[in-house]
This record gives sequence, structure tokens and C-alpha cells, in this order.
Amino acid sequence: MNNEGVSKTSAPNDSSSTSSEWRMPSVVAAICLSVFVATASYSTGSGDVAAANVLSWQLTSAGDPIFRDTTYPPIDDHPGRDIWVIERSDGQEVIGRSPGAVAAAIPAYALFGRETFSLIPGAVTAALITALAVLLLALTLRERLAPREAALGALVFALGTPVWTVAADGMWPHTITIVGVCGMGWAATRERWWLVGLFGGVVVWGRLHAAVIVAVFGLLLGWRRRDAGLTAVIGASSGLMLLLQAAWTRWIYGDWNPMASYETDKFGEYAETHTLDVVNQLGFWVSPGRGLLVWTPVILLLVPSLLKRWTTLPEWSRALLLGGIAYTLLQGLLNRFSGGDAFYGYRLTLELLACAAPALAYAATSVGPAARRLLAPVLIFQALIIAAGAANQTLGSTTEEVWTHHALFSVMVQQPYVLLGFAATGLAATYLACRIWAGTPQASLTDVPQAVESR
Repeated sequence: MNNEGVSKTSAPNDSSSTSSEWRMPSVVAAICLSVFVATASYSTGSGDVAAANVLSWQLTSAGDPIFRDTTYPPIDDHPGRDIWVIERSDGQEVIGRSPGAVAAAIPAYALFGRETFSLIPGAVTAALITALAVLLLALTLRERLAPREAALGALVFALGTPVWTVAADGMWPHTITIVGVCGMGWAATRERWWLVGLFGGVVVWGRLHAAVIVAVFGLLLGWRRRDAGLTAVIGASSGLMLLLQAAWTRWIYGDWNPMASYETDKFGEYAETHTLDVVNQLGFWVSPGRGLLVWTPVILLLVPSLLKRWTTLPEWSRALLLGGIAYTLLQGLLNRFSGGDAFYGYRLTLELLACAAPALAYAATSVGPAARRLLAPVLIFQALIIAAGAANQTLGSTTEEVWTHHALFSVMVQQPYVLLGFAATGLAATYLACRIWAGTPQASLTDVPQAVESR
């Protein structure tokens, strides 16, 4: 199906229209929230997540961020202590984590976890925030796609990628960045550029160098539309969020520098020795343990349609995708593609995934016959792989294994009966999905409110 050439139609501006617009996205988000809450990590997980949660808990229980040997012994005694505990400008030690990942969980710890530290408030917060990201994406896709196509796109993003096993599993920085990126897309469909900038500021609170996504988006869109004011509004509102982040780092780390929450020397040292590391860049895309295209192969099916329809896609969706690519290239200059241990799938390309999601979903409506036949089995394949890791939190690849092991397939090789069960489940699910999809009435895109066409 192709919606090229469809003229913009305006939906009635009344309460029933607004209710209809939000109904499907709300249902999708509620389904995802229930799944996320049921499978989040409540007792074990990455030290990165635990450290962020400990600082959230400290700020609510003790009222100050200073890390002492009695604050949380598992981190103090851990051989990787220096990864999480850094020295402030005054010489005192404090946990160094993403401001967004820490700040977002404070309300949950203030309400439910003030007395004794637990991962539960942080994990539930991550599930809620990721469900919000799904809601924003579904609202974005609903602007140009029929309801069931928009719902499918949002569900694939939520349950067929490591969004489920990473962002929704605990308070990673990516939990914050993807809700910011999805918010940028939603605000862009309404041309509320100040809101785009505020959501861009949320992205920066998640990962400071993700500011490149906001910068590329604002500059490209302003250039394409010959509208410097648009760029200025995005820059001003995201800049306000950056100022608030500087105030945060001044409070927690005693320094107005927004980079104070991380030990940035490690990034500089890596960049000096890996500037043109092609292998590291390729790892983001094709490594068995962390490759975006390995874990999300539906992208390969959609790329031909994406390239074919490139000029017909909304300008903002193209700018967002290019911002995500620029960010990923920068990430490859600053850090190892593996992203560490104790998670399932990839995490450092989740921002790129969120940036690409709208453009890929729009392109999916006009794939060729061969790709259309493959979509259902590939999507089921993705969802089953991710579900396995969400249900069994002992699965995962270490940093040393990311070029030689796939977290699930390595188990299948050792235990062939797992492979047989996986294949049988996949075939049955594919058959049922195809039957359900074929039996669902198809809405015409001419009946769907269209986003403002590219200018």
C-alpha cells in the first residue's frame, strides 16, 4: 500500500476526534506497559542501572549525593567500582551516572523506596517511561498511517527490539533518550518546534553527546524550510534544558560543566586511539552480539523502500534519521560498540532505532511483493528472540563474546531442542499473525488525518 500523493485532509477539531486519535495509541501503550512491568529486572541487572538507582535513592533517603563505604556495599566492594564512583571537584566521591536516569526515578524512590534500597522503584519507572515513548511513537505514526499499521509499527518498536530488554528493563540512559526522541517526532508532526526542543533537551539529559541528534535535526529542518527561526526555537528550548542540566551537575558534582557526571577522560583516551576504527563502527551494525541489523533484520527489508520513497517522506522524519546516524558515528569514535555486559541485545544504537522508527514505518507501507511476504516471519522472528531474553534474564553476551556469540543462538547450538521449540513456535505464530492480519479490515489512508506535507 502506498500513501504517496494523498492530499492532506483535516480531521474535525472536536473532542470525539481527539478521543479517536488517542484511543489506539493508549491501548498499545497500556499493553506494552503491562508487559514491561511483568518482565523488568527487580533483583538483578547491570551495575550501570543499579548505580543510577542508588543515587536516586540516596537523594531521597539521605538528602545528599556523597557516596560512602556504607552507602551501598555491593558497589563499594565491586572490582568495577571506578566505573560508577567518581570524584567531585571538592574531592568527595559520588556516583557518576546520566542525570536523566537518576532524576526520573527520584519520585518513585521518594514514594515507595525511601527506607531500604531496592531496584523495584527504578525498574517500574523505566517501564512507565518506555511505555510513554511507545505512546508518543504511536501518536506520531497515527498521523500518516492507518490505525492498525501505526499500532503494528509501535508494537514492533516496543516488543520486537531491545527497547524491551534494555530501556524498559531498568533505568539506563537510553530509557530517557528514546522517550525524548519519540517526543521530538510527535511534536514535529504538530510543528510545535519549542516542544521539539524541550524533548531534545530530554534526550540530552539521557546522554549529553546525543545533543548531536537535536543539532542535526534543527539545522537540517531549518535549512530545508529556509526558516532560521525554527532552528532558533529548537536551539533555545533545548538550550534551556541544558542549563537545567548544568544546575543539576552543580548540585550533585559541584561543577557547572554538564559533562561532570561522567569520567570523560576515558572517552577522550578512546577517541585518540580509535579515530578511524572501522571494526568498531561495523560492530554497531553487524556483530552477532550487538549488531543492529542482526537483532533487527526487518530494517534490511525496509531499506529499499526507504531509499525509494526518501523524497516523499516528511522532512522531519528524514532529519531525525540523519541525526541518529550522525550520533551513532560519533558514538563509535567515543566508545566501544559493545556497550559492556549484563544486558540482552544492543543498547548503544537504541537512539538510532528511535530516530529511524518513523521513517521506516512510513516506508513499510510501500515495500515490494517479496519483502511484503517476508515481513510477517521476520517480525515474528525478532519478537520471539527478544521475548526469550525478556523472560530469561540470565541470557546475554559478555564484551569479549560480542563478535563470536549471539545470546540466544549460542544456546540453541548447545541445546538443539531449544532450536526446535523456537522454530515450531515461530511457524505457528507466523501463521496466526498472517491469518489475523488478512482478516482485519483495511482502512484507507484517505480516511486518515495526514501530517503536514513536506514543503
